[in-house]
Amino acid sequence: MNFVIPTDPRMAFAFWLGVCVVALSLVLLLAILVMRQWVERSERLHQAAARQWRQILVDAANGRDVPVPKLPRRDLNGFVDAWNELHDAPGVTTAQQEGMAKVAAQVGLQGRLYQLVDHGGFHNRVMAIMAMGHLKSQVHFDKLVRLLGDNSPIISISAARALMKIDPGHAVRVVVPRIIERNDWVEGGIAQMLDEAGANVVAPELSTAALQVNDDIAPRLVRFLADVDPEAAMPVIRKLLSEGRDEHLVSTCLQVMHDDTCMPTVRQLLGHSRWHVRMHAATAVGKFGGREDVGHLQQLLADPQWWVRYRSAQAIRTLVGSSDEMERIRRIQSDRFANDILEHVIAEQALGAAT
Repeated sequence: MNFVIPTDPRMAFAFWLGVCVVALSLVLLLAILVMRQWVERSERLHQAAARQWRQILVDAANGRDVPVPKLPRRDLNGFVDAWNELHDAPGVTTAQQEGMAKVAAQVGLQGRLYQLVDHGGFHNRVMAIMAMGHLKSQVHFDKLVRLLGDNSPIISISAARALMKIDPGHAVRVVVPRIIERNDWVEGGIAQMLDEAGANVVAPELSTAALQVNDDIAPRLVRFLADVDPEAAMPVIRKLLSEGRDEHLVSTCLQVMHDDTCMPTVRQLLGHSRWHVRMHAATAVGKFGGREDVGHLQQLLADPQWWVRYRSAQAIRTLVGSSDEMERIRRIQSDRFANDILEHVIAEQALGAAT
C-alpha cells in the first residue's frame, strides 16, 4: 500500500482527491443508468395503459358492451391521452362521444382530472385541461375560467378552448376579452378555438369587440372575425373604413374584405398617402371592382412604390382578362415605370399560360 499512496502530504491529498472524483463519477453514471431505466419503464407502462384504455374507449364508442375495469392512479395519464386523442380524431360523432362518456363516468374521470390540473406536471396539466373540455361538464367551468389568467400561455389558451367546448355561448363572453388582453396566445390556436365554437356564437361578440377596442388591437379581431365569418365581418369593415381609422387597421380591412359593398371607399383609398394602403386598395379593386376601375388603376402604374405598381398591374390584368387588352393598355402608357411593370405582368401571364 505504501507503494501506492504517496508519503508526501501534498501528493497524498492529490491522490485521495482523484479517488473521490472517480468514485463520484461512477455514482453519477450509476444514477443516470437507473434514471434512464426508470424513465423507460414509466414510458412503457404509460403506453401500455394508453393502448388498453384506447381499446376500451373505442369499443364503447362503437356501442359494444365492454367491461370497464377500475382506473389505477398509474394509468390515469394513459387514459387521458387516449381520451383526448379519440375526441380530437376527425369524424368522431356525438353518439361515439356519448359512448366514451359512459366509460369516463364509470372510472370517475370528472373528479380525477382535478388531481392532474392541480398537482400534475406541465404536460399532464395541459392534457387534463383538454380532457375537461371534451368531458363538457359544467362542473369544471369556474375552475377553467380561473386558469385563463395563468402565466403560461399554453395553459391559459388550453383552458379557453376547453371552456368554448363546454358552453360556447357562455364562454365567448369571458374568452373574447382575454383574446384582447393576451398577446402571448398563438394566433393559430385562437383561430382554431373560434372555428370550433362556431361562427354564429363568436361572430356577434367579436364584431362588438372589434368596434370598441383601440386601433392597435382591432386588426387582430377583424382578422379573426373575417376568418370565422366573412359575411359577418363586412358591416364591421364598412364602418371602420368609413371612419378613416389607423392605416394598419385600414390595410387589414382591405385585405380581408369579402364583397364589393365598400368599393366607393376603397376607390378613394387608391390615393391614400401611405403606399401600403394604396397597394392593398389596388388589390381589393382587382378582386371586387369592374372594368370602370381600370382607369383609376392606371394612375397607380407610375406610383413611386414598386409594389403599388405591381399590384395595380395585376388588378388590371384580372379586370381586363385578355393579354391583347393588357398589351393595348401598355402601348398607351407614356411613363417608363408603367411600361416596365405592365411588361412584367404580361410576361407572368404568358408564363402562367405556358405552364
